[in-house]
Amino acid sequence: MKKYYIRRQGYVGNALIWWKANSNGYTVDIREAGKYTEEEAKETCKRYLDTAYECDYIDNLLKAQKLIIDSQYVDSKKELYKNEI
Repeated sequence: MKKYYIRRQGYVGNALIWWKANSNGYTVDIREAGKYTEEEAKETCKRYLDTAYECDYIDNLLKAQKLIIDSQYVDSKKELYKNEI
């Protein structure tokens, strides 16, 4: 049975926004995105802000996959040099 990621319209930087599992908010990390049945995807995508993509398509779109560092976890005290302007 095919599964679908549901994309919410919009971006964070260049990253797409995805529904989390169980419709529990949004994420830009595809590893945290929910995988929905076709029926669930069709129902959710009745809203104009949502679209669905087959998980296999997104999971195999290697050119689009990037590793990011989330700034909220980076300790600024670890900076080697900070420009004091």
